[in-house]
Amino acid sequence: MQIISSNNINTNINSTYFLGSVINSTLSWKDLITRLTSKLNKACYAIRAIKSFMSLGLMKMIYYSYVHSVISYGIIFWGNSHISDSIFKIKKG
Repeated sequence: MQIISSNNINTNINSTYFLGSVINSTLSWKDLITRLTSKLNKACYAIRAIKSFMSLGLMKMIYYSYVHSVISYGIIFWGNSHISDSIFKIKKG
């Protein structure tokens, strides 16, 4: 894949992070879903850690700000990928 920026041509780039999405040379969503899985696992751990001393309303607010927003952004593109099941399994957990 070639990326042209400011009259410079960069070749042999396997993937790049652009506008919150990872675009790779094979146009698969594996790199993006790997990044999202890591981010969502961290958010779920944080939510579980504070669950015992937070109210349900505050837990919902934290969920929507950290988990739902990450999942919702770009789901129209990567949501139908065969490897996106890992994201939805994290959400259910």
